[in-house]
Amino acid sequence: MTNTIKFQRLEPSVYAKIARTGLRTDMATRAAYTSDASIFRRVPAGVLEPRTLEDVRDGVAIAQARGWNVVGRGGGSSVAGNAIGEGLIIDTSRYFNRILDIDPERATATVEPGVVCDALRDAAAPHGLTYGPDPSTHSRCTIGGMVANNACGSHSVAFGTAAENLVDVTLLLGDGREVTFTKGGASDPDIDAALRSLVEDNAELIESELGRFPRQVSGYGLHYLLDRHGFDVAKALAGSEGTTGIITKLTVKLVPVPKVKALAVLAFDTVFDAAAAAAQLRLPGVATIEGMGGDLLAALRSKVGQEKAGANLPGNRKGLPAGGWLYCETGGEDLDEALALAHDVAGAVETIDTVVVHEPGEMRELWRIREASAGIVTRLPDGGEAWPNWEDSAVPPENLADYLRDLYALMDKYHLRGIPFGHFGEGCVHVRISFNFGTKEGITQFKAFMEDAAALVSSYGGSLSGEHGDGRARSALLGHMYSPQMLALFENFKLIFDPERLFNPGVLVWPDATDQGLRMAPGQRTFEITPVHAFSHDKGSMVNAINRCVGVSACRSETGSMCPSFQITGDEIHSTRGRARLFSEMFRGESIRDGFRSTEVAEALDLCLSCKACASECPVNVDMATYKSEFLHKHYKGRLRPGAHYVMGWLPLLGFIAHKIPLVPTLADKAMSTPGLSTLIARIGGLDTNRPLIHFAHTSLRTWHKRHVKKAGTKRNTAHQSERDTVVLWPDSFNSSLGTSPATAAIEVLEALGYRVEIPQEFVCCGLTWHSTGQLDMTRRVLEHTAKVMRPYLDRGLPIIGVEPSCTVMLNSEATELSPNPDLARLAQATVPFSEFIVPRIKEQVDAGKIVPGDVSALTQVHCHEKSLGDPSQSAQLLDALGVDEEHIATGCCGLAGNWGFEKGHAEVSMALGERELFPRVREATEEGKLVIADGFSCRTQIEQGTGTAAKHIAEIVRDVLKGQPQAGQKARD
Repeated sequence: MTNTIKFQRLEPSVYAKIARTGLRTDMATRAAYTSDASIFRRVPAGVLEPRTLEDVRDGVAIAQARGWNVVGRGGGSSVAGNAIGEGLIIDTSRYFNRILDIDPERATATVEPGVVCDALRDAAAPHGLTYGPDPSTHSRCTIGGMVANNACGSHSVAFGTAAENLVDVTLLLGDGREVTFTKGGASDPDIDAALRSLVEDNAELIESELGRFPRQVSGYGLHYLLDRHGFDVAKALAGSEGTTGIITKLTVKLVPVPKVKALAVLAFDTVFDAAAAAAQLRLPGVATIEGMGGDLLAALRSKVGQEKAGANLPGNRKGLPAGGWLYCETGGEDLDEALALAHDVAGAVETIDTVVVHEPGEMRELWRIREASAGIVTRLPDGGEAWPNWEDSAVPPENLADYLRDLYALMDKYHLRGIPFGHFGEGCVHVRISFNFGTKEGITQFKAFMEDAAALVSSYGGSLSGEHGDGRARSALLGHMYSPQMLALFENFKLIFDPERLFNPGVLVWPDATDQGLRMAPGQRTFEITPVHAFSHDKGSMVNAINRCVGVSACRSETGSMCPSFQITGDEIHSTRGRARLFSEMFRGESIRDGFRSTEVAEALDLCLSCKACASECPVNVDMATYKSEFLHKHYKGRLRPGAHYVMGWLPLLGFIAHKIPLVPTLADKAMSTPGLSTLIARIGGLDTNRPLIHFAHTSLRTWHKRHVKKAGTKRNTAHQSERDTVVLWPDSFNSSLGTSPATAAIEVLEALGYRVEIPQEFVCCGLTWHSTGQLDMTRRVLEHTAKVMRPYLDRGLPIIGVEPSCTVMLNSEATELSPNPDLARLAQATVPFSEFIVPRIKEQVDAGKIVPGDVSALTQVHCHEKSLGDPSQSAQLLDALGVDEEHIATGCCGLAGNWGFEKGHAEVSMALGERELFPRVREATEEGKLVIADGFSCRTQIEQGTGTAAKHIAEIVRDVLKGQPQAGQKARD
């Protein structure tokens, strides 16, 4: 098998184009692009990431020389299969993404197609302007992709579709020409004449079938060519889904940002009541009328860390179960005007409850639920799978309630389930449905449902698509909606631009069948494994777990914590979605045939930091860190591992043993700090020689504790302390063997609060370093040994206090997935993070005046595992009680991620991740005399090595407050 397409018998000029453009034909890249956010799969022949117009032109020429078709792609968030193909994918999102001009006077922006929606909005904001269309994927979808699909978003009630916000668009055609299209015509006279002839000959047909209501975006927008629209060819090309050429430049309208906004959220008994009310709320000043069904909240609460989501929604706050909600945003020149409009909306229809807010944080929290819908509803509340395809239908708003009732009845007929949400004010419904793609019978049912659903929406004068385009999902069903004459007219329209049928074949005209090339078809499971992890939320199946990734691409967002490596490289392979696609191809066994021996999957996972951000920030909780551990476990089974797996993976046991031998820890620390010798150690151990090694504690935590207890015993009698006042400090390997100050501080704090602290003297470990390197058999052995050692403490009912967040999270959540040992379940229940355990005691003493809070500022780096699977709010409450005013690092993982940043080849990326936000803000905080707080050992190490600042653990902060006043950030030791 070969993973690279070989180019033979080509003209020399084509070889030059291939070299110049950096065309990627390796299997890893091609596998990452096999799908977008749809249910379809196509393996491309190559992927091009152009930097310039000439690169796009060369790409089209290469494709023609090879006999490939061409598909343009932006963020790949298309849910209808618009952005995949078997030829050349031209991905403009990585490099071809400049904002060329913003003209505040004309209120326009000229951009390259790969500009992300939020990037344009941010650039326009200083001028008091924004780009109106705002799909829920606005943090990663591109302007080119939005125009290609005629996207809308939640504010379309006020601002309309992408077509209505388009001034001009420039396409590169199959012959290499660039042609600009605008209102009034095309820059190419032949194309202009052909289009005028087409509309003159078919004006009556176009008038009768197209443009009936705003969300009718299925097919081509030929109605914009009519005289009443001024022969607007640009708008006619919006929604053409890449079938007419590759967009190279666009000019779009910008709109004023309301000075003040308010949000009215209305609760209803049923989603049908919400749908019926939506049409009545299209009032002046109302910018959004967004709807969602009651089951959506149940689905959200089934996700990790979201158990309490939506408590502030109307209905919930009063204990009234709601079946549907509407989100209505209003704007005004001042707060009084915006709030007055919001209250008018809230009182315009009958509801069971309403809430009106205007604070940005409150509005953002409410909107978060609605915007996460596309990902949330891919898993039903009971964990069942739900899929897009009939998820973008639209009807005139006054027909929405009746259409929804019939759609529910149709789903019932086929024994299917789904949760509706969408742009109810414009009659557009999104719903993910529980199709069964695992059997032939299920696929037959899927096809029949799609035909019936197309007939249903057409009977209400509706559209198969309301904003996502028809793609491979619905193009074959356009005959339900349009006459044969109109379908023929669509074909003629495409041929004017693309006579060779080069661009995105199978979409809109001469369409692929609705069941052609399904990603989850039975062939996906060529082989299945018995994973080490229980995968309890995925019926024990790793394939089911991989299928969580429907592709909504939150991992490609330019903000947030996910995915760190993608934020640095911009490479689809390094997104969580890209890695999931490689896994899917591996299990299918067609393009990636080596199973768990696959070098392609191994390379894609190499830059995965196992930071766990995807486990919570991904709307469907894709957990790439766990999948990586399973892969590495199988990949290296019976094979020699990288040296770092032995050195870093076995570090807990090595550190424990080293501290049993006098002078070894001191000598080891000296060796690891000595220039030349430390480099040799790193090279032998498979570590990256471009960063310093860690420090080694000269005295272990256990030894310190023994001395401490002995010394304290001469001063006080602890024999009378009851079991109720006894706790166990978890001796994690980092704070036991490497840097003991946080653990010793925690002990001093606990003792000051009246507790007697015990520490297991035998080796115990959560198994994290073995887990992250995929040594799962050893992880399980370590965990089961640990459970045995900890059993006496558990039998006594003692709380286990964790100081290291990664270890605490490992014990709380991961350990029970790796072993059914009941003592591990008990250990998970007993383990409590340090901050969570002491915060009520600290608050009591502050309230009683026994602790005097400080008055200091701090910068906090929350450990990525704690941020993802823990509860950082406990530490925030603790610091607040102590008078520490803190700010958080927003970018999540520090960039070291335990062993990852020390592994060979990772230092440069690791440090680059630190420079995203962490290092600059630490330097600034240190200069300003602020505290720098980081509970994670890796975080403190990364901060020290990247900035020279010694960050403190929160236990050290609490100890210092109890003794006096905390000291500001200080320089680390040399």
